[in-house]
Amino acid sequence: MRIKLCGVRTVEDALLCAEEGADEIGVIFAPKSKRRVTVVEAKAIRAALPSHLPLVGVFLDAPLDEVVRVAREVGLQAAQLHGAWPLSTAADLALYAALQVTDESALQPRPGAARILLDGPAGGSGKSFAWTLAARAKAFGTPLFIAGGLTPENVAEAIAEAQPSGVDVASGIENAKGYKDPARVRAFVRAARGASFK
Repeated sequence: MRIKLCGVRTVEDALLCAEEGADEIGVIFAPKSKRRVTVVEAKAIRAALPSHLPLVGVFLDAPLDEVVRVAREVGLQAAQLHGAWPLSTAADLALYAALQVTDESALQPRPGAARILLDGPAGGSGKSFAWTLAARAKAFGTPLFIAGGLTPENVAEAIAEAQPSGVDVASGIENAKGYKDPARVRAFVRAARGASFK
C-alpha cells in the first residue's frame, strides 16, 4: 500500500511526512487551491527531502508544456493532472490522471496515464466518493489510488472497500490552520499500513 501525503506547503511539513513514512509527497500548483505553492517553495521542499522520496506536482487544467517546465525546474518525479487530460502524453515524466468521481460515468480511462487517482467530486474539498466504484476503474489495468475525504478514522475501511494500490490524503491530516498535524499524519500512516482487503 503506497501512501501519498499531499498538499504540503512547507519544508517542515514535508520532513514530518517523510519521517512518518510517506512513500510520496505531493505539492499543489493549482492556482485557486488554498494549498498552492510557488515554484520557489516547491524547490525548497524538493531540496530538503531525501533524494529517493518522490515529489509529485498537482496541476489543474495546465498545458502539458507548462507541467513539464515546472517539473524540470522543481525536480518533480511525477505530475498529477486534474481536469483536462492532454491529447499527447509524450513527456519524460510520469503522468497521473485524477478523476473527480460524482458517479459511475466519471470513470473513464486516460490513455498514457501511469496511474489513475479517484478523487471526490471536488478536488481538495475533503469529500469522498462511493469507494465501491473503484472496482470498475481497476479494470483499466492501471495502478489505482483513491483520495477524497480520507482520514485516519476511515482510511482502513476505504482500503477494504476499494482495494487500491495506494491512498492520497491532504485535508484529513491537517490542523485547523491547514498545516500537517503530526498526530494525524502518524495515525493515518499507521491505519493505512495496517489495513487489509475484504
